[in-house]
Amino acid sequence: MPRRLSLPCDRLRVLYEEGATTTALARLYRCNPATIARYLRQCGVVLRSGRFTAKPFDEALFRRLYLEERLPLARIAAALNVSVSTVGNWRRRLGIPPRRRRA
Repeated sequence: MPRRLSLPCDRLRVLYEEGATTTALARLYRCNPATIARYLRQCGVVLRSGRFTAKPFDEALFRRLYLEERLPLARIAAALNVSVSTVGNWRRRLGIPPRRRRA
């Protein structure tokens, strides 16, 4: 039989608005993150999006590093302070085909 929780709206709201995630709050209250999200909504809290916001980038610089200088993705990522997967996402978004692997 499921246990009934009585979570304090005021405390949940404060912790969530200070930056706690639903996962962290679920660990604290020993329940599921979906339960925390439901309680937060019932308490009138607008939930944050779980998605990352896209990082803006300098398209001209990216094209120069990738197409002209032919730097490896890891070096481009380090130079632009992003992950290698972000560099790959930018390449695909711009419609630039992947380079062939060197023999």
